[in-house]
Amino acid sequence: MAVTDLELKTLGDRIASFGKENLDEMLHLVGEGARLVSNQERVRIYLEDLTRGALSCAFACGSFAADIREATFPIISAEAGVSNTFVTQMPSQFLLPAQSGLPLDQEFSRRFNIDGTTMLPITSEGKSIGVACVDGELLSRDRIEMLVPFLARAGERVDHARKYHQQLLLARRVEVYKKREAAGFMVRSAVNLIDGLTLASVLVPARGGMEVLASHAEDPDLKTRYDNVGSIDLKHGTSLVSRYVNEAGVVTDDQLLKPLFIADLQDQTIQRRALTEEMGLRTLYMVPRIEPGTRRLICLINYFTRQLASFSEFEEGLLQTHAEMVERVINEVGGEHLEIKVLSEISDLLQERNEGLHPFLTKVLSKATELIGADTGSIAIVQEREGEKYLVVENEEGTIVGAKNKEWLKKKIPPFKIGGGDLPAEERSLTGYVAWTKEPRIIGEVTDTSQHEGFHRPMNELIKSEMAVPVISDDEVIAVICLNSLQEGYFTEEHKRILQIIDRLTSRHISDIQRIERLQSEVNKLQSDIAYKDPKVSSYRLGNIIGNSRKAQEIVAFINTVSQPLSNRIALWSRHVLQEATIGLPSILVLGPTGAGKEFFFNNLYNKLNELYRQQINPDGELPVKKTNIAAYSGDLTYSELFGHIKGAFTGAYSDRKGILEEASGGIVFLDEIGDADPKTQVQLLRFLDNGGFVRLGENRERISRVLLVAATNKDLRKEIALGNFREDLYHRLTELSVVVPSLNERREDIPDLSIHFLGKLYRTYRSTEEASRDDEPSLSKDAKEALVGHNYKGNIRELRSILLRALFFRTGKVVTGDDIRKAIRDGSREQVVPAFELLAEEVASDILSDIEAGKDFWEAVYEPYSQSRISKDVVRLVVERSRSVAGKSMPEVARHLRAVTGSPQEDEEERKRFFRFKNFLYKTVKI
Repeated sequence: MAVTDLELKTLGDRIASFGKENLDEMLHLVGEGARLVSNQERVRIYLEDLTRGALSCAFACGSFAADIREATFPIISAEAGVSNTFVTQMPSQFLLPAQSGLPLDQEFSRRFNIDGTTMLPITSEGKSIGVACVDGELLSRDRIEMLVPFLARAGERVDHARKYHQQLLLARRVEVYKKREAAGFMVRSAVNLIDGLTLASVLVPARGGMEVLASHAEDPDLKTRYDNVGSIDLKHGTSLVSRYVNEAGVVTDDQLLKPLFIADLQDQTIQRRALTEEMGLRTLYMVPRIEPGTRRLICLINYFTRQLASFSEFEEGLLQTHAEMVERVINEVGGEHLEIKVLSEISDLLQERNEGLHPFLTKVLSKATELIGADTGSIAIVQEREGEKYLVVENEEGTIVGAKNKEWLKKKIPPFKIGGGDLPAEERSLTGYVAWTKEPRIIGEVTDTSQHEGFHRPMNELIKSEMAVPVISDDEVIAVICLNSLQEGYFTEEHKRILQIIDRLTSRHISDIQRIERLQSEVNKLQSDIAYKDPKVSSYRLGNIIGNSRKAQEIVAFINTVSQPLSNRIALWSRHVLQEATIGLPSILVLGPTGAGKEFFFNNLYNKLNELYRQQINPDGELPVKKTNIAAYSGDLTYSELFGHIKGAFTGAYSDRKGILEEASGGIVFLDEIGDADPKTQVQLLRFLDNGGFVRLGENRERISRVLLVAATNKDLRKEIALGNFREDLYHRLTELSVVVPSLNERREDIPDLSIHFLGKLYRTYRSTEEASRDDEPSLSKDAKEALVGHNYKGNIRELRSILLRALFFRTGKVVTGDDIRKAIRDGSREQVVPAFELLAEEVASDILSDIEAGKDFWEAVYEPYSQSRISKDVVRLVVERSRSVAGKSMPEVARHLRAVTGSPQEDEEERKRFFRFKNFLYKTVKI
């Protein structure tokens, strides 16, 4: 019982977390709670429905669920158990209700094989709002006593959602009424347009058929008889219209893509014979109004005569214009209320304080689903994975990063690649296509491949129709809203327009939340580097810079000196003072040997500037920040990383992308290994630093960004200038402010405290849960510190950290001794002196090149072994280096030599895809 109590509380908490748009989700959890307590599978939930004047079944599970949901009970009646329980607010039980139950219950129980039922009231603030029925074995008193408070707690949230849901249903009925009135006005005018017109009608798609929205005839008896004939069945072959339109309301015969003239109805096989036999209608002129792109009928306007007739070209044009006005009136009159409701609901949502992206998207999706009347839906956000863009609802661990509702209909949604016709069939999806085209799309019938050309990925066989709309901010798709219905042909142009309104209202807010979350992630990474301070170290000077040595203190002084003036400049950007751009953007060049701590210097500089940003500009914000390593990219990829690109700028550029200099606008950017920048990148960086202007790759529109650029390198840039590898003008531009991070050998007096700091940090990273619970932190002996101070460091801080990690792992006691340190140093030196792994890598690389010469291609010889972790990145790099020495340095030459491609990427689309995949693997994965 204790476990069940806890599970019921968890279900209750989840119900309490939902908004008014989530009635179905709430009822699903109420039903789950009833099943959990009762151990029965059949549960019914009835809610007071004032739009129908009855107790309507809002949830049912188990046998006959779909049919049970169609049945209702009176709100007040002595002849039904559900009604009695609703009125008295008292639990009731019936054994064999088919034989001894109340009159209305007997037939219901016989029909649905109910042998027993327990009925429990659902209340809100002392008022009845519904009844929960558990069918099967009667519940014991203790189980009833468990369910009653659970239902009472859920009742308040359910009542709030019930009222909202019924308001929307009522609004939709009002819209239908308005459409009927508007259509009725138009058809009344139709019979006066042309002499001889006897009757005009407007048909609209309904479930599996067409229903009469409005009709008019001068003879009232004729109109009544026409209306009494009722709807048209669209099952193939059952009616005249079904020859041209399928059950989803989609035109299948091209003849009905334009007006159709039927000279004599008596010559046709028609479903409604009364049209000719009783009403004497002979000639029909049908004018279809069709959604562009989907071939789905919006409405069908019929013009009948009782005499055999023909229409002149002028008269046909008049009727077509009339039909166009009918469509426009139906669409514009019907949707006004819903659009106002959407504007109000989303505006209220934007005023709320939201905790993050996922909660906000969940609320947006819930409102969209409920307002449009969809059965389920999801919002996928755009994420980049290995250089390609995907739409992601949930990650590999099942954590939802976008949003989805009614998860029982969409249990697991995989990531969908963004793309169009170039994608293989198994990778296509409607959301991926919509993100690629930046255009919304409706699939009226998912089983009809002609409607989507394979761009539908089935998530549940119950789903019959689908609609997707991109969320676009700054001309870039950042997410896609996808709604689904269990009815064929459910979604309309009006629904699409509603989703587009939601897109326009929320896109900027979603983009801002994403930017804030990305920034917070970057800041957290930076702060994690400078947050740790060992209590045994007293020489922290700024952040966690250890500063006993003069060199370290110079670094601290530099940060303290430049931070305030730089912060003043950043404050001008936040106030949009454009005059400051005439002096160019600020920059800092950080020099120093490999492993000396150049990025660590940047992290502490950023931390200081971020503190000033909060003091001077935004107390609740974070200074924008981005980092990248220039050496990790080459060519267009470098340019794209820094300045961004537009869709189609190069092979694989499936959508627009901002560069980091634009993403961090108003903040600070760290470019590591600036000495490796290619000539094109150097030119563009110089231009950017001069005035903040840049152009995305493939675009001709100049954009503006303001950042503090911090560049770092371990190269001698003056020597690189002399060799022609680095621009002298860029060097002078970068060195307006410059700082040299000293090698570890230049600051030996800091080594003892640095060692204590890193040993403590490494221990906390690698310790077990058991070690964390006791005070068992290792320490350094005096001999160990002396050994570390006396060592000649070639790898600087990185080498010191590696020595301490080995000593930590292989120490013989709690105290790290001098012998432990000396052994760790020897182990590291031995790896350098006897590079057995390098010899092995050379041997493996040689074997791979031999295999390629013998006939294997790159994918079999390199890609597959690497993907299966059978070879390392070093081996792949060696293979590429050797290929370059033979084939040439350009990537196309290397690709051909390694048989990654066999033809010309410029002329063959498949070869171009393979070449891009090859480059992407080397640049992004192997980091060449």
